[in-house]
Parts: sequence; structure tokens; C-alpha cells
Amino acid sequence: MKAKTIIGLALLAVGLFWPQIQERIPDFTIPSEPALNIAEPSEEIKNKASSISSEVVDDMDRLNLAVFNNVFSERVLEYSGNKAQQVNDIYTDAAKTFFGDKLKGKYSNLASGLTGLMSDTLGSEDHVVSSEESQNLSKDFQGLAWSFSR
Repeated sequence: MKAKTIIGLALLAVGLFWPQIQERIPDFTIPSEPALNIAEPSEEIKNKASSISSEVVDDMDRLNLAVFNNVFSERVLEYSGNKAQQVNDIYTDAAKTFFGDKLKGKYSNLASGLTGLMSDTLGSEDHVVSSEESQNLSKDFQGLAWSFSR
């Protein structure tokens, strides 16, 4: 009998003070889609990137590629002084770690498009990457990330 009385009084107290209790409960809103704030690239970069990104049709793949390439575009600025092959290896190894086999064979021209985008800036000869080349590579891959996010 005592337990029923305590429960009844507790429910009565909650009922009376519900508006004040509700104000103290934080409002948690979960965004329906993650937002990527990537600056819009130049038309030249858009044209290069759109030919690569247009092949990827799965929304989750596009989102993951946008995030991956955006992070790479930020980090590649730290890679000046490395050899061009090292930069390529960093991208490839990071992609293998991030994606595993999820994209393997799924998009036939994705790998060649990415290789072409990198070689547009770095060329085909192995050399020490200059700071200017790192900046251009960063812009290209940020544009690619932007393109995937659309």
C-alpha cells in the first residue's frame, strides 16, 4: 500500500510540474543528412571533377567519397617536400583503409579518373612535390569532394 501511495504522489508531482520539467530537458535534434561545407570550386575544377563524380551513383558512396577527398585536400598541403609517388601512395593506402573493398570493381572509371586528376597536377615523372603543386592538388581534390557532395 505504501508503494502505491508513493508512486501516486510522484505521478501527481510530475503532472503538476510537467511544463517546468519539459523546459529542463535538452532538445536533441538529429540532422536528417550530414552537412558538408565545402567551398564551390572554379569552373575549370568543376569540369574536371564532374567527369569523375558523375559515375558514382550510390548516395552513400558519394557521401563517403566527398568526406574522404575533402580530408585529403586538407592534408595534402602538408605533403610538399614528398615525392609525387609518395603522395599517390598516401592517397591509395588511405583509400584502402577507409573503403576496404566496398568500391572495388563497382565503378569502372573511378580509379583512372582519380589517377588522371592527380597526374594533371603532378605529372607522370616522380619528383619532389612543390608547395604550389600541393596547393593545386588540394584545390582539385576539394573540388572533387564538392562535386561528390552535390
